[in-house]
Amino acid sequence: MADPTAKPSKPAAAKAAKPKKPGKPRTATKAAAPAKAAAGAVKAKANAPRRAPRPPAAAPPAPPLPDPSGDAPLHELSRDGLSVLLYVALLPDETRALVKDLGLTVPGFRTDALSDVERCDVLADEIRAAPATRARALDVLRKEFGGMPLPETHLEPRDADDLLAVGSSDHGLPLALWRVLADPVPGVRERALPVLEQLAKEYYGPAPEGAAPRDPGPKAPSPEQEAAAAAARVQALEKALERAEQQVESVRRKGEEQREKLQEWLKEARARAAQAVDEAARAREAADAAARARERAEAALSAAQATDAAAEAARQRAAARELEGRVAALDAKVARQAAREAELETALRDARAAAQAAPAGAPAAAGVEADEPEDAPSSWLMPVYTREFYDSLAGWDRRIQRAAFKQAALLAQDHRHPSLRALPLEGLPGYYRVRVATDVRLLYRRGERQNEIEILSLIDREDLDRYVRQAKTRQ
Repeated sequence: MADPTAKPSKPAAAKAAKPKKPGKPRTATKAAAPAKAAAGAVKAKANAPRRAPRPPAAAPPAPPLPDPSGDAPLHELSRDGLSVLLYVALLPDETRALVKDLGLTVPGFRTDALSDVERCDVLADEIRAAPATRARALDVLRKEFGGMPLPETHLEPRDADDLLAVGSSDHGLPLALWRVLADPVPGVRERALPVLEQLAKEYYGPAPEGAAPRDPGPKAPSPEQEAAAAAARVQALEKALERAEQQVESVRRKGEEQREKLQEWLKEARARAAQAVDEAARAREAADAAARARERAEAALSAAQATDAAAEAARQRAAARELEGRVAALDAKVARQAAREAELETALRDARAAAQAAPAGAPAAAGVEADEPEDAPSSWLMPVYTREFYDSLAGWDRRIQRAAFKQAALLAQDHRHPSLRALPLEGLPGYYRVRVATDVRLLYRRGERQNEIEILSLIDREDLDRYVRQAKTRQ
């Protein structure tokens, strides 16, 4: 590698002395002529005016050196170049940890399921988009290799070629690429681009069509360079061996962890299988209990149906007795009406005779007769409004409330009136419903006394089944 402070050597042709022509030796006369001319020149210089001394030439500026920390403008590389640099410089565990530390994600994919090449592509995209993130990748390189090589050496383009040739091994090449890319001179950094393109072609496939051809490689290295390259290769091989041992140890630990996980999963699977067997046994027991409960429910339903039939028969007998009583009451009422009619006819004759005799007293007698209430018809029943009925009125508008009282009054007047549309409730003997509006029903029950009815509730038609279940529960 060339020393930047050394002066350029003269060409060999300039160093070689010119050959003398053959001939006679020079005489003193011929040699005196130049001496006289030199003396004249000295006199002329002595008589000429003296010039001011020439200032010393300024020293050339020192060539720039790279950042000692190894900071390199990685974001200036192409996507494939940066990706392949990360691929050859970092281990898969290191790229995986770097992706996790930067919080990078790929929509639709899990980052831990990505391959090493895909992770390097994701890191390359992130560094090109956010150049500041390159410091994280450089930190990994510092931790792995200890630092950038040749941090205090200025590299000429030819020196960059030599360094890349020295680091041609798998682990020497990342170091050489790092140093070349960290150089502040753009011409030096450009020397790494053909190498990255070649690596991208080897690892990722051929270059795309239309890509610029690669420059011819450098000349054969010198023996010193070969020795340095051999030493670098030996060091790289030692590091590779150490890293391989670390990878083997990591794989062994991962295998043990995986085996332990599989054993735990097998234990959990066996426990779940035993639990499933127990649950299946409990399910069969529950099914048997449900079957027995269904049989008991069916028996209870049959008994309830028989009870309902007996209750219906009793209700029919009670209704028959009620009808017989009503017939007897009607016969008695007819007899009373006939007697009353005879009495009224007699009273009418007496009143007419009295009117002829005393016309002024007739209006008073007629007024007394008009104040007497008329007898109730045989179909009239006394309504008993329950507390439940008054509670059920809440929430209905005044129109429905008024219609409910109207239907209750009509029900008390004649519970068989056709406009009521009274129907019995299924499953509740003695309970009836009356239509108040399209979806509103008035529920009532015939009381223990045959001459009264209980007004129970005002509900929506859709709530009839729920009311029947609750009434059965209360009973």
